[in-house]
Amino acid sequence: TVAEEGELTDLVDVFGRHGRGICQIATGTRITAPMLEDFARRSGRPMFMTSSLTMYNEALPGQAAEILDECQAARDRGHEVHAQITCQPLAFDFTPANAYPFYSHDAFAEIKGAGPEVLKKAFADDGFRDRFRDDLATPKPGTLFFGAWDRVEIVAPAHQSNADLANRTVAEAAADQGVDPVDFFFDLGLEEDLQTAVVARLLNVEEDGVASLLKHPASVIGLSDAGAHLIYMCDAGFGLHFLGHWVRERGDFGLVEGVRRLTSHPADLYRIPDRGRIAPGAWADMLLFDPETVGISPPKRVADLPAGGTRTIRQPSGVAGVWVNGVNVFDGQDYIDLESPPGHVLDHFDA
Repeated sequence: TVAEEGELTDLVDVFGRHGRGICQIATGTRITAPMLEDFARRSGRPMFMTSSLTMYNEALPGQAAEILDECQAARDRGHEVHAQITCQPLAFDFTPANAYPFYSHDAFAEIKGAGPEVLKKAFADDGFRDRFRDDLATPKPGTLFFGAWDRVEIVAPAHQSNADLANRTVAEAAADQGVDPVDFFFDLGLEEDLQTAVVARLLNVEEDGVASLLKHPASVIGLSDAGAHLIYMCDAGFGLHFLGHWVRERGDFGLVEGVRRLTSHPADLYRIPDRGRIAPGAWADMLLFDPETVGISPPKRVADLPAGGTRTIRQPSGVAGVWVNGVNVFDGQDYIDLESPPGHVLDHFDA
């Protein structure tokens, strides 16, 4: 994120000297596919791009495909550059007190992470609101929210007097009141002491566009924050979602190809030995699932963190068991209590 290019080059050159290693970079807008190709050329090692820029963005519909095409062109030249792709919409749970999806906008530059009194003063200011509207009208690369208020849903109003707003979008509620969505969002937040809970579907929403990215030869399914931003979102279970939605419901992938894209395909690209296949001598990591019911639940909020903190979880469906190294660790309902867990850290690679 902040390292100079020379520092990255020095790190990558270590791979080249030893002829081993894999590099995965959260690229942002500064590190491009051509730069990663140069790293791959210098080191002879595979490069993996992790970026929201490779998610389908309706405001910039050709952006992700262009990046993937650059990765494929590098591969055609013998330089391994791959782009991680998520198979789920990028959605964030948040409140006005911690409006993370808006932080990439200039209007929030001075107040992101600020305390409630600073935020309340800013949100009540017409000048701030106008600057935010201008940001939404002229989005920059790397921006998460482009003003699609019809995809920002009020999931839990903080005041009982606003209970009728639950499960409605900001766009709908603002239209009913005849006000601008920006004004509605901040007015409601101020009224509810910045505690209004909303969920925003930001990127990877238009599914035909997403399907073309998932099928791209330079893509590898595997982009997931899992628990990294657990107070905002939960990508855990993306594999089950892929099997349930993209294989069963939409039919973009057959069952065999869907399983391959989640198992042997990434294992091969990441050079993880003896994983991703059921074969003699390989580690017996297995998932038993029902193709007719496999999937994950919608996001659920639970208050099980220290001091009652909340997080987002996803629950599986259609899963009958999980085996790690041949040992049953999940029976379809719960984890199995084992004296000696069978897993171990992956500490060597065929790379």
